[in-house]
Amino acid sequence: MRKLRLEDVPDYEDLVSSLIKNRSKIKLKDLAFVSFLAFTGARIGEALNLSWEDLDFRNRTVTIRQEKKRENYIRRVPVPNDFFWDTLRRLREKKGGSKPFNFTERNGRYIVYKITRKILKKRYRPHAIRHAYATFIMKKTKDLEMVRRLLGHRDYTVIREYMNYTQEDLEDELRDIFNEIENLNE
Repeated sequence: MRKLRLEDVPDYEDLVSSLIKNRSKIKLKDLAFVSFLAFTGARIGEALNLSWEDLDFRNRTVTIRQEKKRENYIRRVPVPNDFFWDTLRRLREKKGGSKPFNFTERNGRYIVYKITRKILKKRYRPHAIRHAYATFIMKKTKDLEMVRRLLGHRDYTVIREYMNYTQEDLEDELRDIFNEIENLNE
């Protein structure tokens, strides 16, 4: 798998606001799938393995089952967002069945490509949405442990990659700090 570059990762806030703004122009199944990836940071395979029982509408948490190296890991991801839960509730009422997303990984990738091209005017890969989610949480909280737990990583090796995406924030913060010092001396 090739490494994602910063320009290959959508701006998280643009992605979410575009999903919300364009919700009436996107098929419910597609909207729910891309929203699920965006609001949970799940891998495409984790989303496709999801069952309705993994969605706790009352407590607003998602149980994500992750399979790595023939071992299963379970993580609970809180999603405190009305749009997300309303979209999934509508999908459940309309679709039913045992799984929210009953299609292949290839179809899932196609959905992400189609929707991101439509709402962001650029085609993004599903894993880029995971990076956008992680970068957003990292920028807002500066909490490596939170990002690690939300994404289901065993250690910080991969998480360090997200710190590179926050380099621009570091530069902005330092510029502000030094500007404050300059202003004190005037």
